[in-house]
Amino acid sequence: MPNDSTKEVPPGSRSLIKMGQFIVFLIIQVVLLPLTIIGYIFAVVKILLYSKKYGISATATNPLSARWFLHVLGKREDEAMVEMISSLPFLSTAGLWLIYGPAFIANRICGYTPNLARFLEPEEASLTSLHSCKTGFFDKIMEKNIDSMDQVVFMGAGFDTRAFKYCKGKNVKVFELDQENTQKYKIEALRKARIDYEWITFVPIDFRQESWVDKLMENGFDTVKKTFFFWEGVTGYLEEESVKQTLKAVAKSSGKGSVIAFDFYSKAFITGEESFLLKYGSKTLKITGETWKFGIDTKENARENVETLLREAGLTLGEFSLLGKTTEKVKPFGGLVEAVK
Repeated sequence: MPNDSTKEVPPGSRSLIKMGQFIVFLIIQVVLLPLTIIGYIFAVVKILLYSKKYGISATATNPLSARWFLHVLGKREDEAMVEMISSLPFLSTAGLWLIYGPAFIANRICGYTPNLARFLEPEEASLTSLHSCKTGFFDKIMEKNIDSMDQVVFMGAGFDTRAFKYCKGKNVKVFELDQENTQKYKIEALRKARIDYEWITFVPIDFRQESWVDKLMENGFDTVKKTFFFWEGVTGYLEEESVKQTLKAVAKSSGKGSVIAFDFYSKAFITGEESFLLKYGSKTLKITGETWKFGIDTKENARENVETLLREAGLTLGEFSLLGKTTEKVKPFGGLVEAVK
């Protein structure tokens, strides 16, 4: 398999190699552009139609396509995710190949790897490499903690398949919390793909009407045991008070040494004040019926702001990374957090 690493060559040559790789990709992309557009339109329309008709979060599928591409490029193995995607009625493997095909072909020809599939350091992240950066961080945090935990809770799990990658076969009880419709389609897809999921406790919940702690306890959750809480891609859609109450509930409803891993966006990102692209993204997001609400100020004292949020909830900061560059004019657009009880 071609290798996209150019670390062993001089910086000047490295830049030339990367430029050549990009030119190869660009030529392939131009030639196949009509097919890419067809694939993109087909994929987006299909997701939007299903999300409207069946009450499924359209944004819950965003990480799936990125992780699918990481898998097919050999960057991150996730067989369960690939098999599940093929059985989900609102995602098309053919559509994904049309969208990502040019980059895949360029990778096989000359080793080209787009930012989407690069595990960059969080401070080097851009919007195009966001999902891969988040994936790398959360995988690391889960690998570090999983063997010392008694329970794992995926909060707003969506179609995440980390449970199969990191929890299967381990002496740990796994819970997935999400809306009933989302879980219904996930379970059906797992069943069709013949993936064993019986060891996972799926807990359907309406977060607006029900207590997620009570629902977990009704399904065998033990509030004194050491627990890993995984909370990816959720905080931005919640009100500030909901975020604070959730963190407090994590601290009160788990044993000492428990961990929660989550991400957040900056206030400037949420409001779209920093760029036209973000303002456009915020407006287009409303088409799905979802809006960005919660953000943390990253312009000044970002770490202190996160520590204050956690301290008020009864948690302390573990590993922490800001997403995006920090310069006089540019500030991080989000962050990745490991918090410990």
